[in-house]
Amino acid sequence: MTLPNLNSKNREKDIQVSNFGITYGGNVLLDNADLRLAHGRRYGLVGRNGIGKTTLLKHMATFDIEGFPTHHRILHVKQGK
Repeated sequence: MTLPNLNSKNREKDIQVSNFGITYGGNVLLDNADLRLAHGRRYGLVGRNGIGKTTLLKHMATFDIEGFPTHHRILHVKQGK
């Protein structure tokens, strides 16, 4: 688990990241993507199996998206089989 940086003076509750990309296993999953999440809203990811939903969540939880704010606490629970 990656812990958030709570020493940051930025306390913005919304998440806004522009122009990022995610590559996994040599495949480009997202390119030049924008992510905007408003505080207090609920979101769901819907898509075919293997399209990158879990990979996006893992990158968010480990703060592995350039520009993703590190003062948030992101918890991603691995699904069981």
